[in-house]
Amino acid sequence: MAHSVVPYLDKAWNHLYKGRGQSEIPDVINLADINSSWPEFRARVRASLKSGQVGPDYVEIIDAPKNPFAVRPIARLTIHDRLVYDTLVFAIASLIEGQLHASVFSARWGSDGEDFWSPVNSWVSMQKRGVEIISDDPFQLARTDIVSFYEHIDVSTLAIDIQAVGASGAITERLDRYLRMFQQSSHAWGIPQGPDSSGILANIYLLPVDEFVHRAGFKYLRYSDDMMIFDTDRESLRNALLEINSILRSRRLTMSGTKTKVFDQRDSVKQLEDLEKDAINYGIRIGEPDAGERLYKLFAEAVEGVQRDRDVKFSLFRMGRLKDDRALPWVLRNVKENHHLASQLLKYLECFPDRRPATERAFISTMQIIADHKYDHLEQRVLQAATRQHIHSSSFRDSAWAILQNKNKSNLPREFAARYLGRNSSVADGQLLRRQFEDEENVNVRRALLVAMYEAKSISRGLLRSLASSGSQLSWVSKYLLKDPYVPLPR
Repeated sequence: MAHSVVPYLDKAWNHLYKGRGQSEIPDVINLADINSSWPEFRARVRASLKSGQVGPDYVEIIDAPKNPFAVRPIARLTIHDRLVYDTLVFAIASLIEGQLHASVFSARWGSDGEDFWSPVNSWVSMQKRGVEIISDDPFQLARTDIVSFYEHIDVSTLAIDIQAVGASGAITERLDRYLRMFQQSSHAWGIPQGPDSSGILANIYLLPVDEFVHRAGFKYLRYSDDMMIFDTDRESLRNALLEINSILRSRRLTMSGTKTKVFDQRDSVKQLEDLEKDAINYGIRIGEPDAGERLYKLFAEAVEGVQRDRDVKFSLFRMGRLKDDRALPWVLRNVKENHHLASQLLKYLECFPDRRPATERAFISTMQIIADHKYDHLEQRVLQAATRQHIHSSSFRDSAWAILQNKNKSNLPREFAARYLGRNSSVADGQLLRRQFEDEENVNVRRALLVAMYEAKSISRGLLRSLASSGSQLSWVSKYLLKDPYVPLPR
């Protein structure tokens, strides 16, 4: 068993480490400690796979905002548990890939087995293919998705599916055990949201839907649970949706009532086609004189009335690259209200280092406004940005201490508060970080505090040596810090 999955363990690590900068749950030091001791860490993961002792003992669920009010439960696994999960799924990825039609665009395993197709490019490719389908004939479009898809995947049914595609009994048994332990170790259900490997398992779970649509002869596209069916007859599309609903119900899934619609040909084009953004992209690429004006106009229209988040993200990314600062006033005023777009807003601000005083004031006021409310994701992102931008402020440092010492908060903002304080500490702060470390129970926060103490020059090599030889989860970061590295910051 161990020998057969070893190549996939290496792929799992390469995929995780390569994507460390794009993660929804960034690692506080970009996995630098594991990378520094990878051969030894690899041996431990391999031993777990061989023994069959797989499955997380503890899972932290991070509420990642989807919009100003709704969240997605992202599973934060230990690095060891994440690699076990990814390795087992990657080992059967080619078997699942062989069952998929070309109409499926999500979580596709490259033909050479090197990596996934790019998620962003895959989504764009699906949209373009939809435009091509509608352009060929006066098709109408039926569109639907699934309520809380990953959370409602039935693990027992999934285990049967995994075995049916030809997975070995050992891998099937380990994956089944892992997913059952995942459910027992957290208040989440189904399969973990966050890891890309879950997208592979999601594809196998929807194979019956894919097969029905293709046998019925419809034009069809799917990205995860977002499904699009094309036909010239409205009643045929309605019948297809009813049958899909029946198939989903047999798999313990529910079709979204609010997102299930049939569009006529004109509205179908609007659902898929975005000629203005294509034209703006092309104009920027060739240096068209008015491309910047068209981009700013798109942004201004996107924040007027009912906000269009996708257009806001599209605009800010490109305006930042063009050094167009006309969105700055809006961004500085609306960080809190758009906390679900915090990553995009803060990266835009970073494009204008000459405006750092205004950025610093916005960060301080935002942290003060949200201090007594539940904005953990925004706090983490602001702390991360402030650390990168070397923002020094006694008011901001006070906010960071309040977050670090509040054990009722989720761990991620507390970790980045520790990282900020380590980089921006006084002599007294360094000693207080040591006291905080001694009183802390969560291993992720303790890891961040060790790094903070190291950066504040308030840690003894004796403590690091003791932890490095302890065999605990802190041994990896302690071994790393004993090498006197410059510790990276996640982007």
